[in-house]
Amino acid sequence: MIKALEEKRANLLDEMQDVMEGARKETRALSEDEEKKFSELKNEVERIDRTIEKENEMRSFDELGVTGRKEKEEKEDVEVRAFASVIRNRGDENITKSDNGAVIPKTIAQKIVDQIKDISPLYEMSEKFDTKGVTGIPYVDVEHDNIVMGYAEEFVDLEAKGEKLASVNLEGKLAGVLAKISQSLLNNTDLDLTNHVVNKLAMARATFIDHEIIAGNTENKIIALSAAKNTMTAAKTNELKADELIELQGMLKSVYQKGAIWVMNPKTFTQVKLLKDGNGKYLLNDLITDGFSGFLLGKPVYTSDQFDEIAAGKNVIAYLDPAQALATKTIEESIQVLREKYAIQHALGIVEWAELDAKIQNEQAAAVLKMKSA
Repeated sequence: MIKALEEKRANLLDEMQDVMEGARKETRALSEDEEKKFSELKNEVERIDRTIEKENEMRSFDELGVTGRKEKEEKEDVEVRAFASVIRNRGDENITKSDNGAVIPKTIAQKIVDQIKDISPLYEMSEKFDTKGVTGIPYVDVEHDNIVMGYAEEFVDLEAKGEKLASVNLEGKLAGVLAKISQSLLNNTDLDLTNHVVNKLAMARATFIDHEIIAGNTENKIIALSAAKNTMTAAKTNELKADELIELQGMLKSVYQKGAIWVMNPKTFTQVKLLKDGNGKYLLNDLITDGFSGFLLGKPVYTSDQFDEIAAGKNVIAYLDPAQALATKTIEESIQVLREKYAIQHALGIVEWAELDAKIQNEQAAAVLKMKSA
């Protein structure tokens, strides 16, 4: 706002100068009309000066947090409009340009993160870290924990025991997504452009994070639930039993049951709901009576297409407390608009880069059911 007022003030001063210049050239006094115009211009300049002064006072209040939220909302609105302007190839002073494209404001990136949390519950519920470099999370190696209490006698030394600390290290695995947007689509002025592009990137990134947390990648990339040590194997290669679900749930100690959830493929959840006994009666009949509203054995069920369907040797169900079990790391991403590269395709590209990692930080807080190998 101040910038626009300052520009208007400068224009008014130029007009005042023009009025005076006419009288100077003719070596005469100002005419009645010139005096009137000069006074009107002067009054307008003074009003602008008072407005700028009050605007600066408000900014000083903002720095003290008086109107900080409003300013933040206004800034976000400006950057959302700026993002849409750049995509539609309109200039905008709020966007930083570089040789490789336009660098998008942080508020746009934050919108993507917010939507990812809605899409990917495991990422949302995990413990998150955003430190650069390798982040070490220490834990006690229970296999080498020798601290135990025993009976003792007076004047006899206790035998010293020790514990071994290990560490889960979160690194920065580089990942990227490229979205190509039709130029015809961009030319549609009725389109909510920012939301369209943000949703497109958000879905791609959410799917990637969900897959890596659940299925993992053994080629020195993200490995989380796929590396779980607290596992059990189903009796068959292609069929589940209700007993196995009860056993899997029992693998978590009581302290981790409060925040525990189920995660499985939607088709697997359907198979769970179809479990029957020898007489054809549904084994989970009480749950069906209640409408099977996304709960299994008292705990919420989240379905994800990233989990494998029931098949030999596959991890098919996880029961875990994500906040205790999972540690995830995301480093601030960059987003760029690539216009010239796809011009010959009548499209533009939007590329996002991020550094990610996810690991199990507490083995006791997660259990995974694996189907029997063929």
